[in-house]
Amino acid sequence: MNSSEFETLSRTEGASPVSLYCMGSLVADEASRNGFADFARSMEAALGKFLSGLPRDDQWQALRLSYEMALGSEEPAPPRLRLVYSRD
Repeated sequence: MNSSEFETLSRTEGASPVSLYCMGSLVADEASRNGFADFARSMEAALGKFLSGLPRDDQWQALRLSYEMALGSEEPAPPRLRLVYSRD
């Protein structure tokens, strides 16, 4: 996610729980990438508690949006083929 997308998220969503979760996940990701592993783990733990207190719909939306932001402009990986074994 680039800075303009981050600014758009913070302006359009205001202080909604979903936008706060997404911004927090961005901070945790950046901290991890820049060598601040302890800080990143602390943020991830706090975000986990925050997420668990949200209504189910907000949880789904926050996870979906943060996943899309993490992908950036990349397409998600295609689903893997599942092989099923049957004795019949």
